[in-house]
Amino acid sequence: MTTKKLLQQEPGPSTYVDDDYYRRLHGIAQDWSNPGPPVAPDLHHEITALLHRECRLLDDGRFEEWLDLFQEQCIYWVPSDPAPHNPGRTITWEIQDRRRLEDKIARYRTGFAFSQLPPTRTRHCLSNIEIWATGETELRVRANLTIHTYRKGERGTLACMGGYVLQGQEGGGWLIEVKQVNLIDADQAQGNISFML
Repeated sequence: MTTKKLLQQEPGPSTYVDDDYYRRLHGIAQDWSNPGPPVAPDLHHEITALLHRECRLLDDGRFEEWLDLFQEQCIYWVPSDPAPHNPGRTITWEIQDRRRLEDKIARYRTGFAFSQLPPTRTRHCLSNIEIWATGETELRVRANLTIHTYRKGERGTLACMGGYVLQGQEGGGWLIEVKQVNLIDADQAQGNISFML
């Protein structure tokens, strides 16, 4: 999706984030420490390549292409607690549905997102990738995620657990439904994390 299209869209209410969906997210958050049997090597390779691409697009600032890796009903969630609770009832650093992600990208492109002037430079690194199936068309991925940052002469490193829920598509391939980023120090002050983790 292009920046022009994002800017032209009329904002509307989320049609899928409700109490049931928040409860689903809470349930997913409880499952990251209990992975199922690993997927076959070919599928592991395919999904790892998808997530490496996701990291590269973020590092290159290609946010519209990054959002194309997500399905229409999606969530980007950065909890503010090392042991995340129901995000419908607790404070989070960020919880964005598709509409809010589109708004955030459009705002970046206006040149008036002052918390990102100049933009944060990032390098996302994935390791310890575990992938397992939770249904015929749903995969879970847990990985260690390290994000190296540079902005205004300051360097930083964020250590995280990256959790992904992927949904298989009718025409083949996979799209991200949920990206959950658990900062190792989520309950501490974070400074400027207004960029995409």
